[in-house]
Amino acid sequence: MLIQQSSVVLDMDYKNILVRDFKENYSGVDSLTTAENVVKVMDDVFKLSDKAEEYVYLICLTSKLKPISFFEVSHGTGNASLIGIREIFIRALLCGAACIIIVHNHPSGDAEPSAQDIYVTKRIKEAAGLIGVTFCDHIIIGRENYFSFVENEKKYSASNMTE
Repeated sequence: MLIQQSSVVLDMDYKNILVRDFKENYSGVDSLTTAENVVKVMDDVFKLSDKAEEYVYLICLTSKLKPISFFEVSHGTGNASLIGIREIFIRALLCGAACIIIVHNHPSGDAEPSAQDIYVTKRIKEAAGLIGVTFCDHIIIGRENYFSFVENEKKYSASNMTE
């Protein structure tokens, strides 16, 4: 599987453009159809469970769930990271994503979602629905485990997520 990390920069006219930062052939998993595979890629390639601060990544996918690009959308502190909904969808639309996955780490090691994680997940899901992008999952990576909103959808369904 080809892993491409990209970023968005402003051109001379202050328009957003997509820039490919690096490419890597990765053979650890064949697809990103399970949370377990996503966690493996994020740990093997980006070392997410070892980070001392919170990092938030956006994975943009085709409709067949093939990765188009990975974006670091936020780098926060030891216990928080600001996630801009607008910035997520600028990147998703620029690379032509049909589906997205959000992944972030909890440096504390505890992968259980915070109230803010639940709220942001609800907002991303709502925004994705408005523009026709499938929101596949939000995965939180701890030191020894992970949390997937899809795998825990009964507990954290959109109707149960409160502001």
